Amino acid sequence: TSTPFCTDSQISIPSSTPIACIPTCRSFNHEEQDLRLKEDSGEFTLNPGDGPGSAKARDRKEELLALIIGRLNELFITDNLTDQDLVNYAYTIRDKVRENQDVMLQIASNTPEQAMLGDFPRAVDDAILGSHEAHQEQWKQLLGNPKMAEGFAKVVFDLLQSDEGR
Repeated sequence: TSTPFCTDSQISIPSSTPIACIPTCRSFNHEEQDLRLKEDSGEFTLNPGDGPGSAKARDRKEELLALIIGRLNELFITDNLTDQDLVNYAYTIRDKVRENQDVMLQIASNTPEQAMLGDFPRAVDDAILGSHEAHQEQWKQLLGNPKMAEGFAKVVFDLLQSDEGR
């Protein structure tokens, strides 16, 4: 049997109810969660906003980033990867694919479904391999040459201090 969606009657459980007796509910995203109430906390209430219209809209860029991270987390085993690792890698591959002018023309001239039937999947594979080779070449040079590593560290430092790194 499936777990029911939470209802108002489930949310207003008296605080004297033992935690083990509080039903498990599915949230809107179909994950299961246990409702936990603090003992002796009285009735469960929500903190109100600062007034009508006080909610802030999420930035479109922020929403897109959250969507991308969610999709990447579904694809990868992320135990050893941060969200930023996933996003940086996706951007790296995106930038490598952009170097392929034929694919960019196909993307601009076709629907996503049609572009996926063209050279795009191969371009992604090529970008993954090309990115790996480029990164490998860079880290070999940096780890093999302390002077070069020092110069690279300065570039990274400057990026972190500039608007680009924020």
